[in-house]
Amino acid sequence: MAKVTRIWRVYGVQGHRQKEAFNASYRWDFSEGGHTRIIEVCNADITGTHDYSLVAITRDSAQECADELDGQITDGIFENSRVGNIVEVEAI
Repeated sequence: MAKVTRIWRVYGVQGHRQKEAFNASYRWDFSEGGHTRIIEVCNADITGTHDYSLVAITRDSAQECADELDGQITDGIFENSRVGNIVEVEAI
């Protein structure tokens, strides 16, 4: 099955830095049973800024990537952060 990766910059609320960006970068691979679920978070140690975290999600479809991001914003990676703009970026 083909894998799809979508990448977003997740900013802090206007006037605030992204709280998550102060943590070390990491990669989680929850893939199983032939289904891909990889989440990579690049924080200031890689991006050089505390303004945003770069989130790359690899799933089996673009919609699954978007759904995963929604879940990570509400009760995952960013559940304790004040999230502002979310901007999708081209693959890097």
